[in-house]
Amino acid sequence: MHIIIDRDAVCAADDMSHHREEFTVPDGITIASLFEYLEFKYIPIIAGNNVVWALHHHDIEVGTYFTQNRSFINGNVPLSSIIGNSERDNEFYLRYYSSPDRYRKTFLFSAIPIS
Repeated sequence: MHIIIDRDAVCAADDMSHHREEFTVPDGITIASLFEYLEFKYIPIIAGNNVVWALHHHDIEVGTYFTQNRSFINGNVPLSSIIGNSERDNEFYLRYYSSPDRYRKTFLFSAIPIS
């Protein structure tokens, strides 16, 4: 299966290059296995290793990886169940959160109604 992934920069120096890359992964790969694969080939090493990577597909979060304890949200979901038949459906985006607390705060602030 052919996928395209882009990601957030993790610091100013990392912002100097593009992060969009193409990968060929096994057809039955799960979200957890994708994160494990990308950890050695694509995801940058962060000091302290207590960050969160959220996998988005068309602006919808479909899986999450907590690096310090190596836990996942939706880790058992096969990537093929997310990808449809159209050309653009193989594109994903990795959103970076500098800590689990920062990741959790995105849900708190998105749940507060703006008046």
